[in-house]
Amino acid sequence: MQAPLSKLEPLAPATPGDVLLRGLRCRCPNCGRAKLFRSLIRIHHSCPACGMTLERGDGFYLGPLCINYGLVALCFVTPVLLIGFAEWIPVKTALALALAGTLFLPILLYRFCWSWWLMLYYLCLPDELHANRPEDSDDLSFEEERRS
Repeated sequence: MQAPLSKLEPLAPATPGDVLLRGLRCRCPNCGRAKLFRSLIRIHHSCPACGMTLERGDGFYLGPLCINYGLVALCFVTPVLLIGFAEWIPVKTALALALAGTLFLPILLYRFCWSWWLMLYYLCLPDELHANRPEDSDDLSFEEERRS
């Protein structure tokens, strides 16, 4: 694994299509070369290939948490409970499935939700990507307190 660069290297501008594809593949939204995670559940602080900061600070984890919660609650638990209360399946079975889903789906979706969060963030704020910034803008450190 390559160590992050002290100064981010110049890259071709990232189009919304690039950011979308990188997000769906769980890759760095800036360069697309490196995976987002260093282990099963530990995200890299910065991209090992291009050096861009991936964890932007306190509270940034709330985005993936909201996506994960929304997917599990709206796309799994609610439909299962509605099917159970409509008596298409026994209510006890629906409750057991909903409980199992609330325990296991967030773990299974964790990595994807982080990637989707970064994808959505940079689709909405494309100028935050190093690849889309002019070379003379601040020191390209992506740290909020260091920005001018």
